[in-house]
Amino acid sequence: MKRNTITRLCSLAAAAVLAVSCIALTGCGSSASSAASSTASTAASAAAAGDNSCGENVTWTLADGTLTISGTGRMTNFTSDSPAPWADQADQITKVEVEGTVTSIGAVAFKGCTNLTTVNIADGVEYIEAGAFNGCTALTDITIPESVGYIKTGAFKDCNALTSVTIRDNCRLDMNVFPTTVEVNHSEG
Repeated sequence: MKRNTITRLCSLAAAAVLAVSCIALTGCGSSASSAASSTASTAASAAAAGDNSCGENVTWTLADGTLTISGTGRMTNFTSDSPAPWADQADQITKVEVEGTVTSIGAVAFKGCTNLTTVNIADGVEYIEAGAFNGCTALTDITIPESVGYIKTGAFKDCNALTSVTIRDNCRLDMNVFPTTVEVNHSEG
């Protein structure tokens, strides 16, 4: 009887070690919400620690609802697995200012900023990456400067409050950049 009990305990211990190893090595058993929570927590920790990087030489600040992107060069292209560092504060963002020394707006950078109403992009920005403003449902006003020569797929997908934009004549547009309800005007020159 004693040997049978010891065998069962050893089997249970081995199963527990195997389960812990599976979770540690493969992420088995974790949910998308815990992964998202972990990512948001990491972004919040980075912001709290003063890490406001969003590109090699590009930084961000959020004050009074205005998110300012500054520095020089390209913004990082973000993904759903690696969101922008301000993603956990997306509902606080009402205005975005991108300085002209920044050359690109990163993929899905402002995705889901549902209270964002105004975007000012300074002359000097050359690209707007895929899905950059996807889901910004309150966006009504955007300034796209003459320097922007390429806007990628779905950059303004589901921006249903946006009614018109003006872009330069030879600006390259991928598929489905704007909702079908947006009037796209071309500037002369």
